[in-house]
Amino acid sequence: MKHIVLPDNRPRRLVFYLAMEEYVARCLDEKECFFIWQVTPTVIFGRNQVLETEVNLPYCRHNNIALYRRKSGGGCVYSDMGNLMISYIKEGDSVGFIFDTYMRRVALALQKVGIAAQVSGRNDILVDGRKVSGNAFYQLPGRSIVHGTMLFNTNFDHLEQAITPSDNKLQSKGVASARQRVTNLCEYTSMDIAEFRSHLIATFCDGERMLTEEEIAAIEAIESTYLDEEFIYGRNPRYSYHSGMQRTRAGEISINADLHHRRISKIELCGDFFVLQDYHALLNDRLRGVEWSRDAMQEALQGISLDRYIQNLTTEELLDIIFTEPIK
Repeated sequence: MKHIVLPDNRPRRLVFYLAMEEYVARCLDEKECFFIWQVTPTVIFGRNQVLETEVNLPYCRHNNIALYRRKSGGGCVYSDMGNLMISYIKEGDSVGFIFDTYMRRVALALQKVGIAAQVSGRNDILVDGRKVSGNAFYQLPGRSIVHGTMLFNTNFDHLEQAITPSDNKLQSKGVASARQRVTNLCEYTSMDIAEFRSHLIATFCDGERMLTEEEIAAIEAIESTYLDEEFIYGRNPRYSYHSGMQRTRAGEISINADLHHRRISKIELCGDFFVLQDYHALLNDRLRGVEWSRDAMQEALQGISLDRYIQNLTTEELLDIIFTEPIK
C-alpha cells in the first residue's frame, strides 16, 4: 500500500483532504492508498444530514470552528489537531467488504501497541467501551473510499458543544452525553501523536507516492465543489410531511416529502445512513405522482433491492419509517 505524501506541510482546510481522496481514487493508478491528515477545529457532517439539527451553529461561530459537508454518509464529527484523520482508498466495488476489512486492520494496529481496541457496530472502534474512532465510506466507479477519525488528544469541550447528537442515538448507546461516549488514545499509550502517526503509516504502508504541484492544483479544483454554499448548507425546502428521526438497522433516518393532493411530488431521506449507490433519483423516479399510501408505494418500489443503495435498509423498513405516524 502506498502512503500518499504532500510536498509541503502547510495547513489546509479539511475539504482539501476530501478532494485529495477523490483525486487519488479517480486519477492515480495505485491499487491501494493511505494518508493521514490533521486540521484546525472543524465540524464535518454527513452527506444526508440536516446541518441545523446536527451542529450547534452559534457555538461554532463563536469559537471559529469551520463547517463542511462530506460526500459520504455517517454522522457528524468534530476534528482538531489532536485528532488524526485517516483516508484509505482501494481498488474494487465491494465496499462493504473493504470497509469491514479496513476497520479490523485499524483495530489490529492499535492492538499492536497494547491498546485493547475492538470494532463495534456499523462504524466505530472502541477502547474500554468508549469510542476512539468513527468511520464512513463512499464509492466511485471501481474505487472505494474509507475515511475516519482517530481521537488522540482531542478537545472534548469543543466536541461536546459543537455537535448535537440526537437523544435516540445517545439512548441506544446507554449514555447521557456525547462526551461520555468517547476517549482519547493518549490515555492508553506513552507515544506522542507524531510517534503514533508514524506507527500507523508503518503498519499500513510499504512505500510512498509524492504528489506533484500539478496534481495539487487539480485537487484544489475539486476542493472548490465542497465550498459551494448550496452543497454545505443545502436548500432545506419546506415539506408537507416529516416522519421524525427514527433509529433503524441502517442508522438514523427521517423522511421528508412534498405532497400534492396526497400524491408525492418529492421525497428526501435525511440521517447518518451509508449510501452505496445514488438512491435519490431512484426513489423520486419511482415515487413521483404515486398516491401516499403504503400499498401504492410498495407497488411502485416492487423489484427494487433498496439495500443495494442504502446499507441495511429494505423497502419494508423504509415504509415502516414513513407510516409510523399519520400525515399532519
